[in-house]
Amino acid sequence: MSLLRGNVAFRRYWSARLVSYTNDQLARTALLIAVYDRHGGGAVALLLLASTVPRLLGPLLGALADRFDQRRLMIGCDTAQALTYLAVALLAPPLPVLLALITAATTAATAFTPAGRSLLPRLVEREQLPAANAQLATGVNIGLAAGPAVGGLLLATLGLTATLLVDAATFVLSALLIGGVRTLSTTGVTRRSEPLHTVLREGLRVVRGHSVVRAVSVGFLVMVMFAALDNLAIVPLGRAELGATEVTIGLLGTAYGVGMVLGPLCLARAGVRIRMDLVLYGALLALGAGTLVTGLSPVIALAIAGQAVAGVGAGWHNVAADTLIQQNVPADRLGVVFGTVYMFPYAAEALAYAVGAPLLAVVGPRWVLVVSGLGVLATLGLIAPLLTRALGLRLPTPGRFAAANG
Repeated sequence: MSLLRGNVAFRRYWSARLVSYTNDQLARTALLIAVYDRHGGGAVALLLLASTVPRLLGPLLGALADRFDQRRLMIGCDTAQALTYLAVALLAPPLPVLLALITAATTAATAFTPAGRSLLPRLVEREQLPAANAQLATGVNIGLAAGPAVGGLLLATLGLTATLLVDAATFVLSALLIGGVRTLSTTGVTRRSEPLHTVLREGLRVVRGHSVVRAVSVGFLVMVMFAALDNLAIVPLGRAELGATEVTIGLLGTAYGVGMVLGPLCLARAGVRIRMDLVLYGALLALGAGTLVTGLSPVIALAIAGQAVAGVGAGWHNVAADTLIQQNVPADRLGVVFGTVYMFPYAAEALAYAVGAPLLAVVGPRWVLVVSGLGVLATLGLIAPLLTRALGLRLPTPGRFAAANG
């Protein structure tokens, strides 16, 4: 982890990302539990909707990162979330007002994401991007895994008001960390005179016309459409097919999270010695194969192992997708590109749930997981030639794969 040790700006940025993503999950978990206890399941659905719909504004919010200074934008997003959760904590608003505040907080979080991904190339050298993204993914995935547990623990011990006050305070900490990132280049100063609609239009033109972005975007959309079926089938598989207890079913989710941490951690140790297109192909292979193993497992232990492998693939995919975009897209268009590319998984996830629920009722959890795994593997067959051609490379043979990673 030499970047964390030797690059102060990157270390502050890494810490801020860890804190911010942990906060997102902490607040989400605490509010879901509290809203369910006070208002019931219908209110939970409304809360989930309020925390999802703003994600579809990714292209527009990403344009802000191309139009304005990313560091200041991230500070503004963290500050907005701190004030929002402070208001929720102190006012205990009725459900309609709470939903409006959560929509505002999610909008700020959605703007934070493309700004952060666009900022990274200004903090490290181009050849350091693979290692930097791997280290970031390790920290972010730790935050995503730890946030729900921390949120539940704080809610149980301190109550909702104190939990949200802690959440607001840590968003302030994230803003302070970003504010301390001083060693930035001045990339993109000339573009800030462009109207926002021009920034958005030109960014979307890159999404449509850039072959690497197109390949990554199509891969993201198709992969998530199949991979999200896993979420519907895991609990029914454990309960109905494997006779698992609540604890062992929980281990299925834990194994996936551990894989998402370990996968990027291994890439971080590899540093710059690995090609990101090969990482993307390996990610789809691991995710698809792991999901297949889970679905076909005769015992819970093998299903847990399958989920760990699938988690490794998911962790690799995020690193590879981010790095490929950062290495191939002009710096002044990264915000819209990232905002658009990361909008696709939300649309694909909604489609997967709409199709997967009736499919689960008809064929059962094992076959849903088989469809999920085979679909992800089919995505590899679709994307490999597209991305290889876009990068001007040849599809790797086993010998060249070993040489590229040696």
